[in-house]
Amino acid sequence: MASHQITLDGSIIDRLKNDEVIPDVIDNFTPSFFLRAEFPSGKEIQLGNTLTQSSTQEQPHIIVTPDDTSPQSDDARYTLCLTDPDAASRSNPKWAEFCHWLVTDIKLSSGPLNLKSARELVEYMGPAPPAKTGKHRYVLLLFKNGNLEPEKLDGRKKWGFEDQEPRVGAKYYARKYGLELVGANFFLCQNEKQDG
Repeated sequence: MASHQITLDGSIIDRLKNDEVIPDVIDNFTPSFFLRAEFPSGKEIQLGNTLTQSSTQEQPHIIVTPDDTSPQSDDARYTLCLTDPDAASRSNPKWAEFCHWLVTDIKLSSGPLNLKSARELVEYMGPAPPAKTGKHRYVLLLFKNGNLEPEKLDGRKKWGFEDQEPRVGAKYYARKYGLELVGANFFLCQNEKQDG
């Protein structure tokens, strides 16, 4: 799918900044992987495209393509997540971030990732933005694991960090477990009921 490929120069970062994924969800970083995701519906996450709720309810297939200049280690393990920084809405992110998926101990492979040997810490939950809250950003992130073993969350809302300010989540979790951000992608989704 050459038309969907985006180089790892500045274009990924530009898209993340345009929709304020940087700095709302993550800090500025240098991607070393291109993260692709395709849902069983056939719809693909393409750096800010809009997808329907119905097309995103099943767990997507993830394909990770390394930047040729980045050294790779066969022993490395990774953590993948899908997070919503706009829960309950972008203007009122009182539940943000909301964790929709969290998987760790992933070993990278060619083709779609095989997650059977990974540890799913939070089961995949498709987007469910409330009515009349506009478009939510759903951000897919790939982290390289450090020396600490990522653990389960105490809840999906605010990633279980209930005593923190809104918009705490993936970045906070990554700091806690020494995870290094290496790839990002995102899409937009809204409830069909937006008027009245």
